[in-house]
Amino acid sequence: MAVPGPAEIFRAVYGCWCLALGRPGAIDLFDRSETGFYRSFFVAVLVLPAFVLSDVINGAATWLDGGVLDWVSYALRYAIYWLVFPVAACIIAEKIGVLDRILDLLVPYNWVTLPFGYLFCVLTMIGAGEGPVADLAGTLRLFAWLGLLFLMFRWARTLLGVSALMAFGFVLADELFSTLAYLLLESIAVSM
Repeated sequence: MAVPGPAEIFRAVYGCWCLALGRPGAIDLFDRSETGFYRSFFVAVLVLPAFVLSDVINGAATWLDGGVLDWVSYALRYAIYWLVFPVAACIIAEKIGVLDRILDLLVPYNWVTLPFGYLFCVLTMIGAGEGPVADLAGTLRLFAWLGLLFLMFRWARTLLGVSALMAFGFVLADELFSTLAYLLLESIAVSM
């Protein structure tokens, strides 16, 4: 599996923008093949600096002071965190009969993490300070997160062609499974 080149990365991020705006044909900016799906996970590498910086700012990067096993533990948790929702989404999609369209959701879903990951990182840096600007950044983070949830809901509804309740279920599954996986893996890492 070759990594996506700059043209594919920019096209996918632009595709996220167009898809968010509801532009016709926006989904065609993504490589939704099986290979394109696997290549979309390269976003995990591209957004890793934003995740690490956010962890450092929040005081959650204790693994930085540890040894090799702590670094390996973080890398494994990060990888598993990226895989939990796609696996859950495929299982849910198969149960409701939309497995043939699941890559239409998962590929943009992975790519949208790139701009939002860095947006959250910038807002976390600004929010780490004190005063009204820091408070505003915290509020903007909340609105950005709600906007992302709405985007995921709308994309699940339109790209999978499911009911509003099913689309809500996909968003809930993402938040629930990702949070549970993160908490479980954190507790395992702390107990080691």
